[in-house]
Amino acid sequence: MAKLIFFACVLLVGTISFSQSEKNVQALQQLQGLYNSENYQGIYDMLSDSFQQKVPEATLHQLFSTFQNNFGKFNSFEFVDGNEGRDNFLATFHNGQQSVGIYVDGDDKISGLLFKPVENDAPAKFERNTTKLQLPFKGEWFTFWGGTTKMQNYHVTTRVQKGAFDFIIVGKNGRSYERSGTRNEDYYAFGQPLYAVCDATVAQVITGVEDNRPTIMNPSQPLGNSVMLRTKNGEYIVYAHLEKGSLAVKEGDVVTKGQYLGNCGNSGNSSEAHLHLHIQDGPNMMTAGGARCYFEEVMVGDELRTDYSPVRLDRISRPNN
Repeated sequence: MAKLIFFACVLLVGTISFSQSEKNVQALQQLQGLYNSENYQGIYDMLSDSFQQKVPEATLHQLFSTFQNNFGKFNSFEFVDGNEGRDNFLATFHNGQQSVGIYVDGDDKISGLLFKPVENDAPAKFERNTTKLQLPFKGEWFTFWGGTTKMQNYHVTTRVQKGAFDFIIVGKNGRSYERSGTRNEDYYAFGQPLYAVCDATVAQVITGVEDNRPTIMNPSQPLGNSVMLRTKNGEYIVYAHLEKGSLAVKEGDVVTKGQYLGNCGNSGNSSEAHLHLHIQDGPNMMTAGGARCYFEEVMVGDELRTDYSPVRLDRISRPNN
């Protein structure tokens, strides 16, 4: 089965040759102006032919649009270091900072551009949820990723996703799909209803993202169709990769525990139908810290667990459900 992968950062990579260059400074100044005016076509026109071949125009537009939504205006930058033509800068945006590497070639085109999060080891505002939660689905699901170690949960290396889960459904055949597995409809989780884990307010909705063909991911829209709930305790609960056209809520809606939100899908940076769920301490995916997620009551196989956070390979369900 293909590895389930979720990216929370924006990364653009071209062919990069590695000293400080006035051309790089001028290019970054131009890019800054184009970005702030949301002229992503102008940025695309600055790229070398080889870079454009690696990053399609529509993908670049979506990446910068997502980045703009999360980080806001590009306010300033300062030189950090450089080597053999590539320069690195610390860029300050309205909602945070990014490390930016840039290389302008002999044709005055950008052939290398890298936006990378500045390391942030600050702990989240809270370690775990205090709001009582129920599982977001009915029936038995399989915990593909979950836990506190890298062996159990590859998400733990990403600050905002430290407590994240990926849930799938496994059939009697021991697989997450039947038939060939080449269609989304072959996957047991695809189209399954998902529910609010608690009373909350809908803080964000992303919709209109196409479901992927299995194994083909969409990193330019990492969450895919998604819902973010905000609890009264300031916990932000993210449901990602939902089915296109299935979302039943909008931003600002007040939902109750157990209310239908939408269906499990395969949209965004997802290789197959699954639910990605995590809790973070703020609304911004690129600056928030992640927390562990505990559910009030969970059946793990035939055993009832209370105040439990599922770990990899757990088969879980709601009690009496």
